[in-house]
Amino acid sequence: MAEQNVVGFIEEWQTGAFLIIGSALVGAVSGSLLGTLGSGNLGLVGFIAGAVLAFLSISHLLYGS
Repeated sequence: MAEQNVVGFIEEWQTGAFLIIGSALVGAVSGSLLGTLGSGNLGLVGFIAGAVLAFLSISHLLYGS
């Protein structure tokens, strides 16, 4: 019984890490693309918007609505 709790905890931790790393990667890509098109502020906005949209999209795919 205790092993099931540990396994479940590790699976949840891996899912959370995937959400954070995936969101940061998508934000970095969108920020770098928008940063090359305009100023640094546009890149920052692209990073934040990309990360938020990726987080919402991935969490919707994993957990549903």
